[in-house]
Amino acid sequence: MSYKTSVKKEIEQYDNRKYAAYSKSTSEEAKKPKNAKGTTLRFFSLLKPHLVPMFFVCAFAVASTLVNVITPEYMADVINLLDVSIKNKIATGNSIDFNPIIQELLSLVGIYLISSLLSFGQSFVSAGVSQKLVCSVRAQVNEKLSRLPLRYFDKNTKGEIISTIMNDIENLSGSLQNSMLTVVTGVVQVIGSFVMMLRTGNWLMTLLAVFLVPFTGFISFRISRISKKWFRRYWDTLGSMNGHIEEMYAGHSIVRIFGHEERSIDEFRQINASLCHNAFMANMISGLLSPILTFVKNLNYVLLCIVGGGYYIANHLLATGAAVQTKYPFMAAFINSIMKNAGTMGLGDIQAFLTQSSNFSSPIINISKIINNIQSSLACAERVFNLLDEEEQAADVTTNEPTELAKGHIEFRDVSFRYVEDRPLIDNLNLTAEPGNLIAIVGPTGAGKTTIVNLLMRFYDIQKGQILLDGTDIYTMSRDALRKNFGMVLQDTWLFKGTIRENIAYGNPDATDEEIRAAAKAANIDEFIDNLPDGYETLLAEDGTNLSQGQRQLLTIARAVLANPPVLILDEATSSVDTRTELKIQLAMQNLMKGRTSFVIAHRLSTIKSADNILVMRKGHIVEQGTHKELLAADGFYALLYNSQYTEGIPPEDDE
Repeated sequence: MSYKTSVKKEIEQYDNRKYAAYSKSTSEEAKKPKNAKGTTLRFFSLLKPHLVPMFFVCAFAVASTLVNVITPEYMADVINLLDVSIKNKIATGNSIDFNPIIQELLSLVGIYLISSLLSFGQSFVSAGVSQKLVCSVRAQVNEKLSRLPLRYFDKNTKGEIISTIMNDIENLSGSLQNSMLTVVTGVVQVIGSFVMMLRTGNWLMTLLAVFLVPFTGFISFRISRISKKWFRRYWDTLGSMNGHIEEMYAGHSIVRIFGHEERSIDEFRQINASLCHNAFMANMISGLLSPILTFVKNLNYVLLCIVGGGYYIANHLLATGAAVQTKYPFMAAFINSIMKNAGTMGLGDIQAFLTQSSNFSSPIINISKIINNIQSSLACAERVFNLLDEEEQAADVTTNEPTELAKGHIEFRDVSFRYVEDRPLIDNLNLTAEPGNLIAIVGPTGAGKTTIVNLLMRFYDIQKGQILLDGTDIYTMSRDALRKNFGMVLQDTWLFKGTIRENIAYGNPDATDEEIRAAAKAANIDEFIDNLPDGYETLLAEDGTNLSQGQRQLLTIARAVLANPPVLILDEATSSVDTRTELKIQLAMQNLMKGRTSFVIAHRLSTIKSADNILVMRKGHIVEQGTHKELLAADGFYALLYNSQYTEGIPPEDDE
C-alpha cells in the first residue's frame, strides 16, 4: 500500500468516526449556514470598551491611505516637468531647470515620511487594542467556565476547552490586527483611487480599471464558500488533537500498563492525518485566490498600458502635427479615435493613472485573499461565543445565608434526579444523617453513590424534593456558603505544582505552621514529610507525580483535615493505598470524624465496618440500611456484596 493510500485510509477511518457523531449531533445546524452576520456584529460589540483607541487606529489608517493616494499626483508632476524640459532642451537647446523638479521631489519625500509615521501610529495603537481584547475575552471565558455546571465539563474534553481558550481567542487577535485594518485601509484606498482616476476624465481607462471588481468578487465568493467548510473542519480536528494529546500524556502510565501504546499512536496518526488533510485542503483552496486574482490584475494592467501608450502616442502626434503611420489598421483607428480627448494626458498623467489603477486593484485582491482568513476567524469566534452562550448553572437564591458553619444534620426528602431526561437514576430518595454520624454508602457501579455527593454539593441540581442542612434547604443559600461546610477527599487526587506546605494549606491559606503540621499528623503523613530533604518546603511536580499514589492521597486527606469542615466526604479515599497505610488512615479518621457528619463512599467494605449507618444503594434507591452486623445478619444484598470480596462468587450486576 502506497503512503498516499495509507494516509487517505487513515483520514477516512478517523473522519468516519469523528464526523459521523459530529454530523449527527449537529445535523440541524449543518443544514443551514453559520450565522456569519450575527458573529461579526457580536465581534464588533467586543470593541465597545476600546472605541477611543480604535478611533485613532482608523483615523491613522485612513490618513495614511489618503496620503498614499495623492502621491502619484506628485510623481506625475515630476515626470511631466522632466518630459517638458527634455522636449524643450531638444527643441531649443536650453539647459534644464531642475529647481521645480527638486521641489516636487522634496514634497514627495515629506509626504512619504508623513505616511510612514501614520502607519507606525496605526500599528502601535492597534497592537495594544488587539492584546487588550484578547485579555478581556480570555477573562470572560475564564469567568464563564467558573459559572458553568459540571455537565459541561463532562461533555467536553479538556483539550477542546484549552483549544478554545488559547487558539481560538488568539486567532481573534490576528483578525483584529490584520484582517480588519486591511479591510478599512483597502476600502479607503479603493474609493480614493477611483476618485483620482475619475478626475482625469478618461472614462475608457477608468472603465478598464473598474472591470476587475465584479470578477474578483465572484471568484472570492465561490472559493470562500468552499474553504469555509474546510477551515471549520480544521479547527474541530485541532480541538480533537488537543484533547487526545492531553488524555494520552496525562494518563501515559495507564496507557503503558494496559499496552495501548500502539492504539494510542494509531489514534494520533489518524487524527494527525485528518488534521493535515483538512489544513491542506483549507489552505490549498484559499491559496487559489492569489494566483487567479494576480493573473487578472496583471492582464488588466497590460490592457491599461496599451491604452495609456496609445494616449501618449496621440499626444505626441497632436503636438507635432504628424499623421498616424502603422501597418495595423486597427491601431491607426484606435489612435485616431483617442486623439480627440488625449490632449490633457501627459506622460506623467498616464504613469499616475497606471499607479492609481494598481492602488485601486491591489486592496480588492488583498481583501479577497483575507476573506478566507476572516472565515477562519469567524469560525473561531463562533466557538468562543458558543462557550460564552452555554447555559450557566442556576443562580443562587440566598433567602437563607448562614454566617456560621453548620452542625452537620443532613436530610434528603423525596429527592429525584436524572442526568438524562428519559433515564431515571434516583427516585424518591429519603436519607437522614445526624451530626457526628459516619454514613457509609455502598452498592454496585451505577447505583448512584457518587451522585448523592454531587447533589449534596450542588454540582448538579435535583429535579424534585429537598435537601436540608441543619433544617435549611440548601437551595436557599449560596453555593459558596454551602460548600464551606464540606471537606472532600476524592478518589482522583489533585495536587498543584508548589510546596507540600502550600498544597496542605490550599483549603485554609491563613493556617499556621503548627496547624499544618497537626493536619499532616492527623493524616499520618507527618513522619514521611519530615524525612524529606526539604521537609514541608519540598517542591511537588505537576499533580504531585514525584510522590506515590498513596502519599498523594494522604496529602489530600491532610488538606481536608486542615479545612476543618463540619461535614466530611470521602469518595473511595482509601482505594489507592496499601493495607498498612489504610490502617493508619482509619485510626486517624476515627478521631477526625468525631463531631463531624461523615460520608464514606467505598467498594472496599472492610473499611466501613464501624459506620453508624450503612446505606446500600441499588438502581438509585436505598434498599437496605443499618450497621455492618445488622446487614450481615439480614443476609440481603449487602451480605452478598460483602461476601463476594472474600469468595469467588460475584453478585449479579443487574443494576447496570
